[in-house]
Amino acid sequence: MGNRNGGLFVMFSSLAGYNRFVYIAAGVAALGGLLFGFDTGIISGALLFIREDLGLSPFLQSVVVSAILVGTIIGAGGTGPLADRFGRRKMAIVGALVFIAGALGSAFAPNVEILIAARVVLGLAVGASTVIVPMYIAEIAPPPIRGTLAALFQLAITLGIVLAYLVSYALAGAEAWRWMLGLGAVPAVVLGVGMLLLPDSPRWLVGQHRYDEARAVLQRARDSEEEINTEMEEMEEAERREEAGFGELAKPWIRPMLVVGIGLAMLQQLVGINTIIYYAPTIMEATGLDASVSILATLGVGIVNVIFTAVSLLIIDRVGRKPLLLVGLTGIILSLAILGFGYLLPGLAGAVAYVTFAGLILYIASFAVSFGVVLWVVLPEIFPLKVRGSAMSVCTILHWSSNLLVSLTFLPLISAVGETTVFWGYGVISIGALAFVYFLMPETKGRTLEKIEADLRERAGASSAQTGEVTS
Repeated sequence: MGNRNGGLFVMFSSLAGYNRFVYIAAGVAALGGLLFGFDTGIISGALLFIREDLGLSPFLQSVVVSAILVGTIIGAGGTGPLADRFGRRKMAIVGALVFIAGALGSAFAPNVEILIAARVVLGLAVGASTVIVPMYIAEIAPPPIRGTLAALFQLAITLGIVLAYLVSYALAGAEAWRWMLGLGAVPAVVLGVGMLLLPDSPRWLVGQHRYDEARAVLQRARDSEEEINTEMEEMEEAERREEAGFGELAKPWIRPMLVVGIGLAMLQQLVGINTIIYYAPTIMEATGLDASVSILATLGVGIVNVIFTAVSLLIIDRVGRKPLLLVGLTGIILSLAILGFGYLLPGLAGAVAYVTFAGLILYIASFAVSFGVVLWVVLPEIFPLKVRGSAMSVCTILHWSSNLLVSLTFLPLISAVGETTVFWGYGVISIGALAFVYFLMPETKGRTLEKIEADLRERAGASSAQTGEVTS
């Protein structure tokens, strides 16, 4: 007991060892995650009333829900190169304005066509946030607490989902779906104003040869002049070696990390997380629970998601990214085995229903403490500065495309082969993800972004020396 408390004291002491500016900057940027979670989750409650007011068929309901994913893919693809050119801060402000436009457009939509268009606009902002926010936080955070601060993005997403559930519940009696959708504009305004008051990331400023501005930002974000000088030297050296653009992603020394980034981005969705988030009430109702209990339990799923995301935030810089992901994937595999087994049992009544529910909770907890956080921490860490935006765009396009694929195929697959086969299929993919992480993913804990880049160049140089390839 004493050792555990001592460990917690050390952990919180290390977090407290940095000035408030770092936490304020990360917290404001993470509001993009809150908006992401809110605008993704609010539609589940609002749709109950939208379908009556606007007379939506089942097909149009699915289009309204999935329209945000279409916009997200487009937003993720276009934002990275723009963030590399114009800066993380400016694109975050543009993203906030797009969030406001999408939220108000959804609230005042006179018909389903305008509503779908507004949901696509919201998707543009969601896609942009998944590229910009992790980059901005990673580039401004001190290495010892970079994982913790980057994890704020995922924590904010989970809080946004729970907030959406609570708003839906509070306004359900009035059937006020327009207010549900429109309230998303409020945190978007806070995000936009907050980013106006913050500087751009020091690493992007160095990439633009604005060294004095970069040093000024570091002086606000670091306490030691020695630390500032070291980071400036590393950033300037890295900047001199780099070229920019999508073409650079094909270079042999970057290619291995592009494979890792794409693999992690796709596998985070292919293990089935959004089948749980989107269809939790459907899954739980099928286990024998009645509809009202199933809907209430969905809020429980959201709360578990928040709690274990917060746990990950507190331990990721002590445990490391890779060990956390390996442990979490083990829990995901076990939970999918339990879920699949539950549907083999006749009736799914009584205690069996609650065993299946326990599998669902284990899945959410395992995902939240690992893959949910680790992806958004690792992606901006493993790519060099000049191509970070472009590489993040490639990864997030494939991430959201995988999300769309899983979301569209879940119910048809259940109809075709049954729940057990589907959940065990996700389990097989999770086993593959475990092997992928174990053999290919590097550990980035506690290292500067420039040191991670230098190690990549060293390994590529050693490899090319053995094979006779030219790396640059």
